[in-house]
Amino acid sequence: MGAATRFVQNPGNNAICYYRYSSDAQRDVSIVQQRDAAHEYAKAHGYHIIKEYDDPAYSGTRDDRPAFQLMLYEVDKLRPAYLILWKTDRLSRDRIDAVIAKKRLRECGVKIVYVAESIPDDDEATQILMESIYEAMAASFIVSHRKNVVRGLTYNAENALYNGIKILGYIGQPDHKYEIDDNTAPTVRRIFKEYAGGVPMQKICDSLNESGLKTNRGNRFTVNSLHRILTNRAYIGEYKFGNVLVPNGMPRIIDDEVFQKAQSRLETNRRGGKGAIKKLHPEIEIEDYWLTGKICCGLCGGTLQGVSGTSKRGCLYYYYSCKNHRKHACKLKNQRKELMEKIVLYTLDDLINDPSLRILIAGQCYAYHQAQNDDSGAYEESIKAQLKDVEGKLNNLVKAIEAGIFSSTTAERMNVLENQKSMLSDALLAEQNRKKCDLTLNDIVRFLDSLIGDINDPDTRRKLLDFFVDKIYIYPDKMVLTFCYSDDQRELPFEDTIEFIDNRQRLLDMIDNPALRGGKEENPDFFP
Repeated sequence: MGAATRFVQNPGNNAICYYRYSSDAQRDVSIVQQRDAAHEYAKAHGYHIIKEYDDPAYSGTRDDRPAFQLMLYEVDKLRPAYLILWKTDRLSRDRIDAVIAKKRLRECGVKIVYVAESIPDDDEATQILMESIYEAMAASFIVSHRKNVVRGLTYNAENALYNGIKILGYIGQPDHKYEIDDNTAPTVRRIFKEYAGGVPMQKICDSLNESGLKTNRGNRFTVNSLHRILTNRAYIGEYKFGNVLVPNGMPRIIDDEVFQKAQSRLETNRRGGKGAIKKLHPEIEIEDYWLTGKICCGLCGGTLQGVSGTSKRGCLYYYYSCKNHRKHACKLKNQRKELMEKIVLYTLDDLINDPSLRILIAGQCYAYHQAQNDDSGAYEESIKAQLKDVEGKLNNLVKAIEAGIFSSTTAERMNVLENQKSMLSDALLAEQNRKKCDLTLNDIVRFLDSLIGDINDPDTRRKLLDFFVDKIYIYPDKMVLTFCYSDDQRELPFEDTIEFIDNRQRLLDMIDNPALRGGKEENPDFFP
């Protein structure tokens, strides 16, 4: 191997400076302090500074720092005699990156001098040794610092303390637990309430954006940001950071019932359903398992999903099957789809065609509506608080303009704030009008009356199922329905219920068509 190329320094006293500041280092020296010290150093040594580079809030372990890369590119053209640094770790805290950068500077004839470290510049061998020692200390600091940070974050997590993670609906401060943000928590409640109530995600996003509301990062709401909110278990009190989980570590914003309804809708939408298949393959006839999402196993609690099977004779049959039964973890056998749906259809028809029951349901729905929507004006106050904040920022900009401070950035910021003010004003007006035109008991009664129709129509039966039925539990010999409007349960034994439905239908058919009655001998069960 040949001897190393001898270093030849550029002539003259021209110098460049490089400053870097790590925002996470509590005792780091600011860019301004480094610049002031570099200018004093240059003046004391007779150097002439021709260019300065700075990377604020960039870690020294990264080599993709913009100013750092620009300096290494331009140094060949500028050909300064010196590079002034605050310390060795300003160039890099990665020893390999530091070697590469110094090689580049050396090849371009640049000598490095340090303001805050005593490194002799008249003995090259001593200088290299001292630089190596300081670089090793900087690398050691990074490893130690990283361990301390991880240790601190873990301690915070175990005690449910704020760890720098911003969550919509909460306020966080270092060394303190999260607190509910009265300004943004109503937005979270609104999202869960609307989605659990059946409003599509995109429609919720459009409504929030039109109201001028923002995510925790100040951005517009999207389906993805909404999905992250709806699946965040912090809203039901769970604190999670990394592998640390603290039950009841967060102040609760959403109750379990609303949260679970939202998760059920997310799961149903994730599966896609027959609509997605129909769009891809319009020629295929897809069987409608319309009880999916409501029907559960009474033995294990697992969901029942649609399956089909072919008999030895080639006949196709459809079933609702417990997912755990298919894993051999539940004894509930597959249930005939036709029979399950016949019982549910009969129950829905009985519910909607009973006038007294409709009035009872309407009363309970109205009471629930009042309980859910009586927020004592919290949502309206939330909008007012945000509107006041925006108006305050606008006033500050106007004062700045009056003082002669105006630029394209000022104009752009003012346009953004004006748009926010307009949207928030519209949202406030809409909320105030909503209160004036609030739902009445008669509105609900009329709505329930409008649902009366053909029970076999897919849209009608889906609406009735969603509005009235909470869960359908299937046992080997019976079905138990729970309802959204009351705590009552309706227990329906399979054999007796099917027999009753069939007999009822036969009676109705005979009433409608006397020719079906026949003689006494042909219908002994009905004409003894």
